[in-house]
Parts: sequence; structure tokens; C-alpha cells
Amino acid sequence: MRALIEQDIFSPIRETIQGFANDAVKTNMPILLISEPTLKGSLSLAPIEAALLDAGLPYKRRFTHSAPDYEPYIQIIGSGEIQKTQLSGISISTIIVDGLRGRFGDPRKGPLSTVTQAHALASELNPLSPRLRRMRPWILSGNWINEALDTTYDPVFSFLRDYLSAEGSIRVIPMTEVLILDFNNYFWLERLEIEKASKEWVVSELENREIIMRRLVSPILYSKLPSTARVEELLWHCVLGSGWESDLASQISLALSNWKSNASTVAASIVTDSLVSCGTV
Repeated sequence: MRALIEQDIFSPIRETIQGFANDAVKTNMPILLISEPTLKGSLSLAPIEAALLDAGLPYKRRFTHSAPDYEPYIQIIGSGEIQKTQLSGISISTIIVDGLRGRFGDPRKGPLSTVTQAHALASELNPLSPRLRRMRPWILSGNWINEALDTTYDPVFSFLRDYLSAEGSIRVIPMTEVLILDFNNYFWLERLEIEKASKEWVVSELENREIIMRRLVSPILYSKLPSTARVEELLWHCVLGSGWESDLASQISLALSNWKSNASTVAASIVTDSLVSCGTV
């Protein structure tokens, strides 16, 4: 398979990412990793830090609302305009790109998140990083937390999910086969209903499994939220990495809970540290 950065969705920023990565590896200067202390920021900095650690390249990580004051830097832009600076570096923000194509070849646009771009940059910095390889399923996390999935079908998310599945980085299974779920993602269901469905699933044939899934989705068939796209992912397309017992959506919910009990900078550091150290939250 072609490398992630060689996929068409990266065409608008491919040269910028590859150029920065080549210069950073050659100069071997400490790199400032900087982002606002948000979930998106922590998920974005984690793959870059993992790649740099395994490559033995020096870096500094900083969660702050301030602009970079050191070069070279890698900055994750959460919202608003990029703060101008005379220093050399790369600023990564979510952009809209062509994802999958429709039946008649028409492009379907969607967000290329800072997380996905950060993984591509990390792969250019150190394509053989074991830590980065372990974090591969998290390429999807930026699109999962993006509001696009709450309004319509996200073709970039679907493309990335299919790409990761084809290369063997993830398994896509129904929620009834996930060992550890975050029940908060299924607010329309009682925990006992989910547990019952999972037990029935194991001993059921295809026809009865269809009935089980119909029963799980029926309470929200006519609700605006969650969106149809997100319901499909939550019920039918749960993403698991190698050796995972908890799916990606459940781990993202767990990660987000850190901001409820900690200062934002602490919460962001907890999530990034967890991903870099073990590849999960």
C-alpha cells in the first residue's frame, strides 16, 4: 500500500510536511511542540512526540495559548487565525479536502484533522517508530471528535478507516463484540440492555443478530442526535487496535473526562503521556 502521506487527501499539504520533516531530521535541533491544552492538541502532539522519542531527536513540549517563541517549532492550531511569527516552523490546522468519491466520480469533501496531519508528519520524521506504529488507530481520532460526523457523512473518516483496516492496523467490529465499552456513548440505552445484547450476540445466528441491532437502534431512529453517521460508527463500526479491549470511541470519551477533573494543561499532558507510553488511554 502507498504510504499515508502519498494518499490523495494529503495533496494540499504533502510538500510542506515532507519539506519540514527533511529539514528537521537533517538539522537535529530541538523542536518545540506547541498546542493549546485541548483534547485535539494532545491527540495531535502525541504521534509527533512518539516519533521524535524513537528517533532520538530532541524536542520540547508545551501546552499553552501563547504563540511559539522558539524555533524550529511544530504548532497545532485549534481555532482562529494562525498567530504570525518570524520564527521558522510549521503550523498545522484542520483543512477541508476531497475524501471518497461518489457513484459518479464526484468528490465528497471532509475535514483533514490536525491529528491525521500530525500522524503523517510523524511518519515522515521517523517511519520506523515502534511507538508511532502502536498509535496507528488514533489517526481516526481527530475526525471522530470533529463535528462533521454530527451533521453528515464524513468521507475522510470513512477513507481513513478503510485504509487502516486494509493495512491491518485496526479491526472494525460491532459494539456487541467490544469487551470494554464506555456506556456514556450510548446514552439512549440502559447498561443492562447493552450487556444483554452482547450476551445474546455470542449465541445468535445472522438473522437474530439483525434483530438485536434493530432493538439497539430503534429508540433513536427519529432523533436528530446522535447523527445517523455517528450511530452507524457506534453500533456497527467500532474501531479496535491490536490487543485492545476497549474501542477507539470509548477511549476518546475516557480521555475527554480528564478535562472535568484536572486543569486543562494537566489533562492534555495526561492524555499525551498515556498515548506515547502505551498507545492507549
